[in-house]
Amino acid sequence: MAFVRPGPLPPLLAPYVFSWETMHTIIGGRSAIDLSHLRLGDGEDEAYRFLARYGYDLKIPSHAADLERIRVEALGFVRGVLLTGLRGVVVPEELDTMPVLDLLRTAAGEGLAHDGSEESLAAYKLQMAWACALLRVMHTMAHAVNYFQTNFYREIRDRILNRFVEQVRTRQDGSQYLHCASFDVPLVRFEVKETKPLRSITLKLLQKQENVAYDMFDHIGVRIIVQRPVDALFAVRALREEHTIMYPNVKPTRSRNTLIDLSAYDAHVRICLQKFQRGELDERGTVEAIHAFDRKPEGREQVEWNPYSSDKYRSIQFTCRQMIRFDNPLFVRLRDAQLVARKHMRGEKLAEMLTALSTQGVEPEIQFFFPYEVQVMDIASYQQATVGRASYSEYKERQIDSARRRVMPRVLELLGVGDPSGEDEIDNGPDNGGHGTSNRPIPLKRRLFAETGLLPQATVDELRARHLERP
Repeated sequence: MAFVRPGPLPPLLAPYVFSWETMHTIIGGRSAIDLSHLRLGDGEDEAYRFLARYGYDLKIPSHAADLERIRVEALGFVRGVLLTGLRGVVVPEELDTMPVLDLLRTAAGEGLAHDGSEESLAAYKLQMAWACALLRVMHTMAHAVNYFQTNFYREIRDRILNRFVEQVRTRQDGSQYLHCASFDVPLVRFEVKETKPLRSITLKLLQKQENVAYDMFDHIGVRIIVQRPVDALFAVRALREEHTIMYPNVKPTRSRNTLIDLSAYDAHVRICLQKFQRGELDERGTVEAIHAFDRKPEGREQVEWNPYSSDKYRSIQFTCRQMIRFDNPLFVRLRDAQLVARKHMRGEKLAEMLTALSTQGVEPEIQFFFPYEVQVMDIASYQQATVGRASYSEYKERQIDSARRRVMPRVLELLGVGDPSGEDEIDNGPDNGGHGTSNRPIPLKRRLFAETGLLPQATVDELRARHLERP
């Protein structure tokens, strides 16, 4: 019979028991929000230290206020997005008023009591699971807004979009075209992406492995809709030739083309030009033959970095980065304050004030690269994206389902909720706080071009007006 030593391991051996889940988040490529539960030391002091090192010191009022806003927004996201239409699942009321330190400890399984009964243990596990779910959303939201978004977003957006506004021209009949020195590309539509609301950013980040805001490359974006797939290639070429986009600054891993087979197109053009040289086609006939090409790429319907896109969604899509430069507002304020001090002060007081207002170490200009997204589609693909399998509503449903499973897997398991896409759990009726009564399927509605939600649009005229108003 083997000898068994009872009790905990001695201090010499205890360090050899690792928390492998947290190790994998550091060196194994796993996201922190995919941990089964929060790993935390014992006691409120440890929870406070964890939170302070994360970036929120609760002893600093502004930090505490920021964190409380995130907590309230996260609760709203869980109720208003993840639980919408999910019958019989509600956030426990105690989470509405639970202090963040208690929330951390609850998610780590600390400070929760149970009497050992099956019912008490189930309640203990569920409370812990809800706390983990809320913290996952809070963590994502904490990364959803960065400094440049909140302080310089409008300035950045204008700098990037002004290049496109200058290139998109409007004829007297109201039709638009993309101007280039060597040719013009007729446009069916030009759309500009507006700012994503916090909930949309959070939902998108919850699809990301890294789960941080810098993974989002489409805070700013444009969509160009042309008549035929070949026109899309000319649109990209026009952007390049006018230096509206800088091809050295395109992020290669973010480029995709599900619209037109480039190799087959190249071969098709060669054949058409040969027919022209042999006199089989005249000049106009050659152009028409070339533009009639519409072969799609094979085997590339789905892309790894956005598995929620429909295989019917066809576009040319890439992410470019633009150098942004503007005066550092801190440097400007210090410089202006120095001028005021020199005007109204003298002697030692002036010297002391100039020392306090020194610009030493403060750069006069802020500069950085900022990413933006460009989509180019033909009209047929655009129409397909507004109805049927490629519709935005279905895309959003797939995102929500994925986020729900990632944020609250243990909650769904403990409550016995099965496939959220099944008819037994989903209410497709009006939003009533998650207590639906109808199992009717969502009716498929054709969405007008301006109402797709894919890229909420701003008109070229509005953008140009803002550009002209600037000093």
